[in-house]
Amino acid sequence: MLLHSTYMSPAVVACAAVVLMSLVPSTLAWPGYSRREEPTLGQTTDSYIRSITMPGVTPKKADEYLCTATPLNRTTEEWVVRFDPMASANRAHHMLLFGCSEVDHDRLKAGYWDCGHHGVCAGGRIMYAWAKNAPPTALPDQVGFRVGGRTGINYLTMQIHYAQPLEDGVKDMSGLKMEVTQHRQRYKAGIYLLAAGNIIIPPNTLKTHADMNCEPGMTGEPVDINIFAYRVHAHVLGTVISGYHYSPETKVLKLLAKGNPQWPQAFYPTPTQRVQPNDILHARCTWNSTGRNRYTNIGSTSADEMCNLYLMYYTDRDLGSESGGCWQELFPELTRHLPQDSDTPLPPNPLLEEHAHGENRHKETAFTYNNVNDGMIELEKKAQSRKDPQPGNSRYSGSPSSGGVGEYEDAWSYLSPQQQQQQQQQQQLGSSLPKDTSIPTLAESPRMGKKLKGSAFKVVDGWGVGALEGGFGQVTAVSLDSAGDVVIFHRGERSWDGSTFRGNRLRDPKLPITRPAILHMAKDTGRILHKWGENFYFVPHGLTVDKKDNIWVTDVGLHQVFKFPAGYGNGTPLITLGTRFEPGSDTTHFCKPTAVAILPSGEFFVSDGYCNSRVLKYDADGKLLFQFGKPTGTGLRISSPPPSSFFIPHALTLVSEEKDNPNEVCVADRENGRVQCFTVDQGKFTRQFHFTGWGSRLFSVAYTPARGGRLFTVNGPPLVGSQKLMTFEVDYSSGELLGGFSPNNQGLSNPHDLAVSIDGSEVYVVEIGPNKVWKFQLESALRSHPPLVNISKLNPVKELKLDTKVHAQESSRVAPAALVSPTTWWPGSLWVVVVVGLLAVPIVVLTTFTILIRARRTGRLRLRNLHNGSGMGLGRGRGGKHENGLTLGSLLNSRRGFEQVATEDLDHDAPDSGDSDVEEFSQVASRA
Repeated sequence: MLLHSTYMSPAVVACAAVVLMSLVPSTLAWPGYSRREEPTLGQTTDSYIRSITMPGVTPKKADEYLCTATPLNRTTEEWVVRFDPMASANRAHHMLLFGCSEVDHDRLKAGYWDCGHHGVCAGGRIMYAWAKNAPPTALPDQVGFRVGGRTGINYLTMQIHYAQPLEDGVKDMSGLKMEVTQHRQRYKAGIYLLAAGNIIIPPNTLKTHADMNCEPGMTGEPVDINIFAYRVHAHVLGTVISGYHYSPETKVLKLLAKGNPQWPQAFYPTPTQRVQPNDILHARCTWNSTGRNRYTNIGSTSADEMCNLYLMYYTDRDLGSESGGCWQELFPELTRHLPQDSDTPLPPNPLLEEHAHGENRHKETAFTYNNVNDGMIELEKKAQSRKDPQPGNSRYSGSPSSGGVGEYEDAWSYLSPQQQQQQQQQQQLGSSLPKDTSIPTLAESPRMGKKLKGSAFKVVDGWGVGALEGGFGQVTAVSLDSAGDVVIFHRGERSWDGSTFRGNRLRDPKLPITRPAILHMAKDTGRILHKWGENFYFVPHGLTVDKKDNIWVTDVGLHQVFKFPAGYGNGTPLITLGTRFEPGSDTTHFCKPTAVAILPSGEFFVSDGYCNSRVLKYDADGKLLFQFGKPTGTGLRISSPPPSSFFIPHALTLVSEEKDNPNEVCVADRENGRVQCFTVDQGKFTRQFHFTGWGSRLFSVAYTPARGGRLFTVNGPPLVGSQKLMTFEVDYSSGELLGGFSPNNQGLSNPHDLAVSIDGSEVYVVEIGPNKVWKFQLESALRSHPPLVNISKLNPVKELKLDTKVHAQESSRVAPAALVSPTTWWPGSLWVVVVVGLLAVPIVVLTTFTILIRARRTGRLRLRNLHNGSGMGLGRGRGGKHENGLTLGSLLNSRRGFEQVATEDLDHDAPDSGDSDVEEFSQVASRA
């Protein structure tokens, strides 16, 4: 057991908070800690007050996230040394303060905005957090949060989560006062956050854990940090959150923090601990779901759960980082050696629990912390000693870590602990890279969203419905063959969830998917043409059909990439890359590879993937040429990530400015919510696409050269807040977001991949829950007539006969050596009928005009204007009665004339009528 005898235990610290807040005079010093003097705010000689408050908002629904911002002086540097919240738990669930580089002008002008849907700000970092009536926070002497001036922090943005709506007429002005000085502090303050991703908490379970551990140096901390305070945050199921500091140098594990998230969520003091970049910080969250009869996910609403450990620190004013974070478990061995009491709750404290709810009556008394310690912190002599948690001779083992946190389809990325090894391999391969002749362009700035235009794409109702008996499994990928038919990849009876993997290794490698995982579907109806791949795959993910109809797939359970011949051959791969069931990051291993893109030359790219943040290029025989990419920092994802970094490279597509000559490969950078493009010759960054309307997560990307080059993307469900899920269309050359579409504009549920036809008229989207395949088609394609055919190739037809032999062969066909074009299924006689019908049209028209002209000359037909004056009608005379002789109206029926006809042309933005122009006028005729 770890001993806490050298400093006050967290339980004592927390209990003392009650005394400090309500039972003793505010002049009483905190036991064992020195204090910053607490005069009336703003009355010291060198400090003043900055306030930020909500401008009288009235949240109308539960779990609203609202933000407001205030600009800072860009010429004068300021230091925030104290935070004084002006909020109560009976109204504000929690409050966060961000320092931001940019805030949208329209949002700033409006006074506040919905930041649950539209994001917080650009270039931001957390400075302060509050919940459950926590008291104010005063930083140690010589320490402050640096803002304004040339710091890049040009705005302060406050986010408040309102768990419940307010009544009409009730306006909330919760906010924050800050003591600020222009006196330059010796050290700058920062926040390091350890947080869990999509953990699933089972019902009626006494203890469920989430563990995160990282080296601060791996996540952006270049120098030592000195931790002096902590704050825990969870929702109603959270019982205890513990934090630890491990030093590989001394082999000592020390308790850093332990808090009850049901108590006031303040920044509680902890004895200052110096943490070096290669030390390890660990957090464990424990939930108790006893009495809850449903599964609980990590999420933003009060019905979800959270797991956050905030560590406040000071560091070098010039060299240190002001923010950092850890979202993954890189050292599972350390998790296995945590003390047994790591998940033991603190003793009950009814006074603290009562104070955490209702109105905040103790806003005047601040927590303060010990003075800055200039010397090295001595290690605890009685602390428990542990072995170095990393196995093997070096700090990094040859394969990724495998731990207790279940990483699954919609979880955060778990970065590989071999990223240094990746960089070394990249440097070794760099000398053999070909010369890159492409001229790079600057990355586009993230565009603020505007009202999204409608789209000309409409869903094709009923396509593929009921095609597969028993239904699809999770449909993960879709691609088109050379004939335009559809090939999808699905998981059959298997689902990827929290129980599928143990760390990065498949939990049960003995049970492949028994159903055929690859389905070949007809583009016109969606019926199944062929089924392939039974008893072979474990966790299907990516699929691509190349120009020669070879089929390329990735399996994240096998950690492998396969190439199969056209028609799938006998099921034996032509190329196999990766080591079966073995995750890794060297040249012979993948770790959950996601997608493949194939050049006409046969060279190909692989995105790798969920644990490795890289893209690799191979020659046609599967020899590695080079790789590129690095992990995006794992801090708070509110800043713009740098180019060439990935947070799950999830899908690939090739871009050709010249026909059949791709010059760029574009990557769907999933958790960064963007598309990045690179040269195919060297993997050099060229451009990125990033739109607010996409939200925070982007799952797939596809390209068509049609209409000057278009990108199509699908976004995914956000981890915080909500976002409409759609397919988006982007002009590749101009970078303009052209519009978005979804089934009947109702949104998608969980899209995972998409494909677009070469002519850009058809888009297919697949989902992993519900498990569906959607076909969308341009309205112009839906209304178009059948194409004319070459008459010289047709034989004379004596009579129409159905070619029953062709249909019999079609129903009993066996997978050929190549994918079959649907045009071979048309009997020649059917083409003849179509052509004869087309040839008859001009004869009928000519005959009709001859009759009309003759009738008009004899006076038996009169012409009149329509009531709207927009056209000519055929019908009754001036007297309103039928005249003798020929009238077209009398040929139709006995009613008097035509009803008024809409003459406006249909355009792409018009509502979907479901009818073509021909059908519309046919309906008018039937009513006349």
